[in-house]
Amino acid sequence: IAKLTEAMKNGTIDAVIVKGLSRLGRHRIQTALFIDYLTENGVRVLSATEGLDSFQEEDTLTIGIRGLMNDYYAKDIGKKIRAGYRQKQKRGLIIIPPFGYWKDKNTDEVKVDPEAADTVRLIFSLYLSGMGQKKIAQQLNRECHPTPAQLQLKRYGKHRPNIRGYVWNYVSVKNILSDESYIGSLVNHRKEMREGKTYTVPQEGQFRHEGIYPPLVTKTDWERVQALLRQNNRHMTNGANKPCHRYSKLLACGDCGNVFVPMKRYWNGKCRVEYVCKSYHHGGKGICSSHRIHEEQIDSAVEDFVTAQLERYRAEQKKLSEQQKMWALRKPVLDAHILLLQKRIQQLEGEIDKILMEKMSASIRTR
Repeated sequence: IAKLTEAMKNGTIDAVIVKGLSRLGRHRIQTALFIDYLTENGVRVLSATEGLDSFQEEDTLTIGIRGLMNDYYAKDIGKKIRAGYRQKQKRGLIIIPPFGYWKDKNTDEVKVDPEAADTVRLIFSLYLSGMGQKKIAQQLNRECHPTPAQLQLKRYGKHRPNIRGYVWNYVSVKNILSDESYIGSLVNHRKEMREGKTYTVPQEGQFRHEGIYPPLVTKTDWERVQALLRQNNRHMTNGANKPCHRYSKLLACGDCGNVFVPMKRYWNGKCRVEYVCKSYHHGGKGICSSHRIHEEQIDSAVEDFVTAQLERYRAEQKKLSEQQKMWALRKPVLDAHILLLQKRIQQLEGEIDKILMEKMSASIRTR
């Protein structure tokens, strides 16, 4: 659409030919508005199979009806697709297995991927040994363990535009540690989309299937990991990393664009808050550089900015006050001048009326 609009503005196209209006768009209102927009700018829209021409007035109603049909068709197809997908979830069918497994397309059997499975076991082992998720990600990057995105690109050709998916980070490690697939469980329908928003489905509405995957870790180890995750999450919520600081979500990294997260640091017995690039905090130098700034520095910069703005406001207010005084001094003179001009206007209007009456009288006498 963007390229088409740009071509229209540049005057490089005269018409848009589509197989059917559904190829141009399926949303009835947006498609109709776009066709009107093209037509108003001298670009004809032609539908080859439907024989419609936006330049023909008799086709306008047909275009609207076609848009309504296409919109209904798209919603109906979407509903059927969701119903079919939900049925597969209820049956426990696996479309793309998680990291650590692969699916035989001929037999639909899910098998263990030895290389990825070793990485999963290593992650669980390191976390149980006391290593943090960030440190685990750094070690995996140093040892060049393939990430889930790299294996998806290799096996299924799925490419991610964001390079973060090709390095291990805090989030990717946590996702593996909290995935029940590694004890053999398949949990479907955990989230659903309603009116463009994603909602978490309660456990009673989810579809759970046991014994689907070959276990990679024991249930005892998995439960120990979940207990540690809950404990660490509680510490982060109630402790040093609680995101309740005044600059939370207001700072962004100039290199990677990610937000800065607040952290409490203790130095020489004193506590101070500093903001760290989230990409670096989760993934280390493999994703971004070590960007950080102390909260006191931000406070000082904000104070300087506010002080400068306050001084500027005071200067503007002083200038405005002086202009008001000058206007107050000149107002009587200007009022007197305006009064003289108004009297002169009335005088001239009277003279014009007198001249018009004289001309009318002369015209009558001539007749």
